[in-house]
Amino acid sequence: MITQRGLRPEDRPLVAELLASVPAFTDDERAVALELVDAQLAQPSSDGYRFVLSFQDEPRGGAPRLAGYLCYGRTPMTRSTYDLYWIATSPALARSGVARGLVASMEGEIAREGGGLVRVETGSREGHGAAVRFYDALQFSRAAVIADFYAPGDDLLIFTKRVRAARAAAAAGEAPGADAEPAPGEPALYDAAFSYRDYAAERDCLLACARRFGARPVQRVLSWASGPARHLAAFAELGVDCAGADGSAAMIAYAERAAGARARGAGIRFCRAELDERPDVAPVDLSFVPLSAIHQLTTPTALERHLRIAASLLSPGGVHVIEATHPVDLTPSGVHRTEWTERRGDRSIDARFRIHIERATPERVVPVSLEVVCVARRNGAAPRELSSIRQEATWYIPDLAGWRRVVERVPELTLAATLGDFNVEVPFEHAAAWRLILVLRRA
Repeated sequence: MITQRGLRPEDRPLVAELLASVPAFTDDERAVALELVDAQLAQPSSDGYRFVLSFQDEPRGGAPRLAGYLCYGRTPMTRSTYDLYWIATSPALARSGVARGLVASMEGEIAREGGGLVRVETGSREGHGAAVRFYDALQFSRAAVIADFYAPGDDLLIFTKRVRAARAAAAAGEAPGADAEPAPGEPALYDAAFSYRDYAAERDCLLACARRFGARPVQRVLSWASGPARHLAAFAELGVDCAGADGSAAMIAYAERAAGARARGAGIRFCRAELDERPDVAPVDLSFVPLSAIHQLTTPTALERHLRIAASLLSPGGVHVIEATHPVDLTPSGVHRTEWTERRGDRSIDARFRIHIERATPERVVPVSLEVVCVARRNGAAPRELSSIRQEATWYIPDLAGWRRVVERVPELTLAATLGDFNVEVPFEHAAAWRLILVLRRA
């Protein structure tokens, strides 16, 4: 399990050891990184350098080991710009999501402070090639290049990314559960727990998939397992005709109330249907299954049935996109435990998700559990639980070969691309891949 916290004096030797284990860093770079640690420890009340440290629990009860850390801070003489000064992760935990989790924590804190621009500088030399790919995968933009800055052939690359204020959506009249205190009931609590995702960016990636791998403009979309309908609201804001299918009547009722506020009156129609049932919707140009919901179908036969129905609802040249769990997460080296917290005033939404890989079958069927708890924290009083979700389910998580076998049995669909992130430039095999995004095209 990965946990995060701030910098403490006893962490300095751990940071030094971690830096020494990363072959991409030079001795001079390690010295500079430790200077920032020393500066913060010398003046812990200073806001110049902020640290986020990730620790991984040892399986046999030993002391947690430092998995990675990040250092960032406000850029002097700017209103809302931040510099990401340093990020390092253990080579033993490459592609485990540690670095991504550190950046997500930084962006979450910046969002709570009102948002702003994040700037990061890195070199182009071979040792930093992985860093360049990492920032590309996280949708940072290459803002500038200064040739031969560090040395002949080693350019300075400046990446930037804009982080939206956490309360901007709520101020714009977004739906309950966005940044307001979550209302009682599972749909609102579920909505609040997953509100950290950048739904507009994911919508843009889905549209990019349709442009690159499909053969028709997107005028109508369908979201399977649509949940609170945040993706659909993002599409509706662009004037796209939207339909949502979900198996939960309570979630549909919540989404119908919420979608009107989020989409400002744009039409989103809902119907009740499970993933392997045909929803009552007209043909669409783009359909998708978000948030690894596809794994609720626990056999290859059920997956095939879903794909056949999806194909029958796609217009020729349309695409069906599935956000799936990366197959490596079903192994000890993957990310099979995730914890995060969303804050809403004096309340926090604490979430824990786990893939119980120790109980996985050879057929890649595995139990999963989700716990989301809304806790009140007021005036120094003891935390008080207000509402909660505690769910257990069974998932089927195919490897890529398993996915290919299922798709081959549905002749109407072609597996056009396998991506590793919500970015059409990041393939499944990419070093920074953390998801499996399957893009299927209707013949």
